[in-house]
Amino acid sequence: MNDGLTENADNAGSLNDASADEADLQGFLLKIAIGGITVQDYVKRLNEDDILVAIDGKPYLGGPQRLRSTFLQERDAESKWLLTFYRNGVFFDILIDHPIKSAFGYSTKKETEFVLAAFRQHTFGDFQSYENFEIYRERRTGICDILSFRPDPLAWIIPPLWLLKHRLYPPLAVVSVVYLLTFVIHAYLFIAAAIMLAVYINRAQSNLLRSFTMFEDKYHYMTIAATNEIDANLIIKKMDPKNKIRYENNVIKKRVNIKKTIEKTINDTDAGDPKL
Repeated sequence: MNDGLTENADNAGSLNDASADEADLQGFLLKIAIGGITVQDYVKRLNEDDILVAIDGKPYLGGPQRLRSTFLQERDAESKWLLTFYRNGVFFDILIDHPIKSAFGYSTKKETEFVLAAFRQHTFGDFQSYENFEIYRERRTGICDILSFRPDPLAWIIPPLWLLKHRLYPPLAVVSVVYLLTFVIHAYLFIAAAIMLAVYINRAQSNLLRSFTMFEDKYHYMTIAATNEIDANLIIKKMDPKNKIRYENNVIKKRVNIKKTIEKTINDTDAGDPKL
């Protein structure tokens, strides 16, 4: 029995030491641990050693245990967070609708100071305007396609134009053949087929874009949250100067400076949480 009490005391001491260590390491940025990334986070193309800098524009220095409680929301609250990561000298944002579950370690003091100093220059747009862009890259040429999954009403109003807009030529050919055959057989059959195709294409917008992009031998390179495609372009090029954007000549290149609307000063964070 004494051995059991001694063991319990040792366990309690270990827990206290762990808590103390956790408290001592408050004030350091977190980075995804080697071998600690989960499937859910890998799907978003987060990498090991990515440094978590901020949540909703505010620097996060609270440690891994407190990170879990940060994502807890009321049932009626919207589960949506804008996370800012640092990778290879570049900041990028990503929207998530579920708590991040990867295991985290700590950045060094030098890394923390350097990243936070650089973070002061990182600007944000209107939070409600952010959306995730998925970037698919060709392995040989480095040419990237940027996919936006914001619903497009053109997909159900005039499905062939939507397919043509996104250069989805194989499904466009199939839809054209269906239209032609049903129109030749009977007008009512043509109308029914047109309605069913419109409903299907409208609901399958995201799946069609992903499937036929990967069918062209492109892989999911990364996911970036931005207020517009031009900002996503800039981040992709910063990640690797060899990256090129497909059809970039069709995009207006002049970048509009976006007024920062999310406060992100470290002083405010420290003032808001006396534990940091």
